[in-house]
Amino acid sequence: MKIKIFEASTQIAEAEIYALDPPMCVAIAKFFPVDAYDQARHANVIDGDYVGDRSENLRMEMQDGSTLKSQAISIQDFPMLDEREVHILGIYEPSFDELFRDHPDFKAYWGAR
Repeated sequence: MKIKIFEASTQIAEAEIYALDPPMCVAIAKFFPVDAYDQARHANVIDGDYVGDRSENLRMEMQDGSTLKSQAISIQDFPMLDEREVHILGIYEPSFDELFRDHPDFKAYWGAR
């Protein structure tokens, strides 16, 4: 699943979800910044150091433009490794089950529901 990440109305990144933690309603995605991304303003972790929670300034949209809501959005930026990912914590709207019931990680944890 691909999503877009915004600060207000400005898109800062695209992300592609590749792993889940079903009991915690967490998704982990590869993070692809666009020009408006500012590591100092948007990242929670830079090269392994926690620099602050940026969730209140960020929002997400799914490919169809609908909103994806969660308790927190945590951008993990490792410029020394040229790697970035985003952790989407406590997904609640649409429901985690609705979004990921066909995902292999979801099925492996919960079985067929």
